[in-house]
Amino acid sequence: MLDLQSHSIVSDGELAPADVVAAAAKAGVTTLALTDHDAVDGIVEARAAAEREGIALVPATEFSCIHASIDDMHMLGYWVDPAAMMPACECAQAERVTRAERIVERLNAQGVPVKFEDAIAEAGDASSVGRPHIAKAAGTKPDEMKPFFEQWLIPGARAFVSRTWPSATEAIEIIHQAGGVAVLAHPFWDMEDPQDVGALIDDLPIEGVECFYPAHDRAQTKFLVELCADRGLTATASSDFHGPNHKLFDSFCAYPTYELGEPELPARPGQAG
Repeated sequence: MLDLQSHSIVSDGELAPADVVAAAAKAGVTTLALTDHDAVDGIVEARAAAEREGIALVPATEFSCIHASIDDMHMLGYWVDPAAMMPACECAQAERVTRAERIVERLNAQGVPVKFEDAIAEAGDASSVGRPHIAKAAGTKPDEMKPFFEQWLIPGARAFVSRTWPSATEAIEIIHQAGGVAVLAHPFWDMEDPQDVGALIDDLPIEGVECFYPAHDRAQTKFLVELCADRGLTATASSDFHGPNHKLFDSFCAYPTYELGEPELPARPGQAG
């Protein structure tokens, strides 16, 4: 079984890269991608673990970017060369820190007490700090995360700070230059109208779309699968695993297919699909 998005402690996951691989293998995953946010640091450890577990590992990352229609877009890069991808990841991580500092400042200014140092402690290190870590540092309990995000941390919310780099086109080019293929992550997580999603996909020079995803319902999945077939794009799948204690993404093999087709693995550049 394919599962092409997962996260470790290198970004906002709960497990070390090797433990993510072990959990995937135990769940029956045969091909896994470790896609830490703006990071490739866990790939070496994950690759060694995948060899031990007897499963295939796709070197990958989930790169954050911006688009006119989405303030916080996620672009999956598969088959990337970690060394070639590293400089861009380091730039993205530096912006992640600056953005987190500004979010904390906005929260404090509006009466929400949170320390940037505590957010870093939640993240493990500054380079992986993100909005979930800020929420935890503010004392937000797991069952309070969604309303806290809606009030403070999503686009349009009172403390939201948009990214400034890279644009979606730049992110795709960075992935391509690192030898990878670009796949749009969970489009219906960020948008509701299928026409808007279709227009977005047509605007991006991508190779695939994450169609099969835990939060996509049958109609959304059907729309994406048919769009990929019409556009010649790869229809990928993931459980977006973040760890066994995550409220939403706590297990592998959790995406429904609705009998609409089989998830696909993006072809490695230079190889036939």
